Amino acid sequence: MFYIVLIVILAALIIQSIYLVYYKNQIKDIGNQLSFISEHHSFKMIQTQIRPKEIHKLIDLCNEMLQNQRKLQQDFTRKKEEINATIMSLSHDLRTPLTSLDGYLQLAERSENVKEKTKYVMMAKTRMKQMITLVDELFLYTKLKNPEYNIELERIDVIKVLNTRLFTFIDDFLRIGYEPNIYISETPLFIEGNESALERVFENIVKNYFVHSEGPLSIRYEEKQNEVLFHFSNALKRNQLLDLDQIFTRFYKEDPARTNQSSGLGLFIVKSLMEKMNGYVQADLKDNQLCISLAFMGKENRRAQ
Repeated sequence: MFYIVLIVILAALIIQSIYLVYYKNQIKDIGNQLSFISEHHSFKMIQTQIRPKEIHKLIDLCNEMLQNQRKLQQDFTRKKEEINATIMSLSHDLRTPLTSLDGYLQLAERSENVKEKTKYVMMAKTRMKQMITLVDELFLYTKLKNPEYNIELERIDVIKVLNTRLFTFIDDFLRIGYEPNIYISETPLFIEGNESALERVFENIVKNYFVHSEGPLSIRYEEKQNEVLFHFSNALKRNQLLDLDQIFTRFYKEDPARTNQSSGLGLFIVKSLMEKMNGYVQADLKDNQLCISLAFMGKENRRAQ
């Protein structure tokens, strides 16, 4: 009986030793795989043929960490590419007016004709205004990219803000020879918004019209149960290509050569500000007619009593 017990104990010790060696080999194999993956930046996952429950859990955790790390690396690479693209865009957008500004100032300095000198100075002032607009949009863009940036909302007459903003473009409408077709009520219409944000939204949409459209601008509104919509419609310039899926993304421009002095941030800022005011913006294209619609949400949309 004693020998039987002794044999059983010895057998158990041998099995336990074999199991410990197996465990050690499994852990060593996991370590070797991790070293290979780290050293070669491999996209492989940790694998093994035989996995006890504890080893199985360890491998699953390691693979989960590897997947998270690779996602972080991909996000970092994407952000790096976006930053590089942004720097290139900004360099081009700022260098172009700077170069022409310098050229006009040199011409004005060399010219002895008063009329020519005045013309070059006026051209230089135009380039200065373009640069100020670009810098202003970039400053607002950086603020809107911050998730913690919020704007204060209050009860505002959106009709009044729109009419006031349109009036500032009267000279531009006269220059192109088209008056806007406005189909909105003169009765005040109140929403929960921010006056400065609303002014920038309307301003950027109208500026987009002057740059990319031809013919008159049509503005109309409609009221629904829980929202008020303003539709800005116009015909696009002939042979102009437009990607509706990209129109509200940052630095998007229809002209690959970037011939116009636009930052490509205008409609991105519109989208961001509308979201800050609990609204949204959308674009539709039909028969070469672009329609940008602003929707102000909530039960606060109401007529003055």
